[in-house]
Amino acid sequence: MRTTVFGCLGVAAVAFALQFTSANVRAADWFSACNPCDEVACDPCGETIFCDPCDPVCGPKVKAGKWFLNGHLEAGFFANGHGAKSTYTFPGVRGADYWSGNGPLLMNTRLTGAQVNQVYVSMGKSVDGRRGLDIGGTVDFTWGTDAWIVQSAGLEFNTGRRGLSEVDLQAGRGRWGSGDYFASVAQAYVEAAYGDLNIIAGKFYAPFGTSHYKSTDNFFYTWAPTAMIAPHVGGGAYASYKVNSKFSVTAGWVMPDEIGESSKNNAVLGGFNWAPSKRFNLFYAFAAGRNSYHGYALNDPGGGNTDLFVHSLVATVQFNPKLKNVFEWTLLNVNPNFGGPGREYWTAYGFNNELIYQANKRWAFGTRFGMVNSDFVLPIGTLGPGDLYTVSLGANWTPNQ
Repeated sequence: MRTTVFGCLGVAAVAFALQFTSANVRAADWFSACNPCDEVACDPCGETIFCDPCDPVCGPKVKAGKWFLNGHLEAGFFANGHGAKSTYTFPGVRGADYWSGNGPLLMNTRLTGAQVNQVYVSMGKSVDGRRGLDIGGTVDFTWGTDAWIVQSAGLEFNTGRRGLSEVDLQAGRGRWGSGDYFASVAQAYVEAAYGDLNIIAGKFYAPFGTSHYKSTDNFFYTWAPTAMIAPHVGGGAYASYKVNSKFSVTAGWVMPDEIGESSKNNAVLGGFNWAPSKRFNLFYAFAAGRNSYHGYALNDPGGGNTDLFVHSLVATVQFNPKLKNVFEWTLLNVNPNFGGPGREYWTAYGFNNELIYQANKRWAFGTRFGMVNSDFVLPIGTLGPGDLYTVSLGANWTPNQ
């Protein structure tokens, strides 16, 4: 009897921890047009529906040009006998304690136990420029242990002064939430489409790397180590233009992880997506400019600005309808303008490789290997100067659509 009870509890715990999401790796809305189901560049936000028709885990279908309302809930359980206990040295700020709990790398802020990562609600109107000018927009609200990652200076927390110092950050002034749980307007933008041109203005997800904030865009429950390097959201505007069915370009202006906190925080945003064949896709994005926000600047206590350059390259290869590989390279280079001799430039870089196998319509399995090297304390804590290597194994069970 005891064996049966504990066996059932074990199965329940595993089922609770599994994430019911698709195995797609996505980068903002910068994709080529959707093609047959073995097309690796298939657009999850294509011209017809807001999901990948090639994926058995197809999400809520939303016809382009229509109003929509959808959402998801992500929760999980983590057990770690060797991690640090959760601490709150700085009230209301998760992540300020670099080795508190399992930290932002694993996206489990508690050492051991259950947590709600994301309660996510998305609403708005999709756009379709094929018949002329179409205007819409999206507002996404999120609450949970992950939400502090997508909070922006000037929106979810303010300092009442230009720029944001480390003291302000650590004090958690004006932040939405405290302890383990926070809230955020993850995205809030207006969108216009006309033919092959698409323009977005407001707050949106930054198109870097393979680990995205929205859990339904990830295969693994945890994040890759490269998620500590690049910005997660930005405020500003960008335009995407589809040159042809295989190539699209993007350019714009952005404030990484900020919404108007300082007029000096400006960066150029650019990139491209290239899909020369049905089995290969190459995506590149970069941002270059200045930023005094703590996240990617190591803000000068005296209020100085930091030169910033971050870029990310993602290559996807679909070996066959069931097996694909995704490789990511991301680099962050900052010049804090206050370092002494030999400290003018600080660099962090890393790679991430994911191999996903779709066994059948219900089961998918994956493995991930990643590395990050940094010569300074990374913007999102948990790693000081040095190397970090991670290996992850994952399984996704999809009982129905």
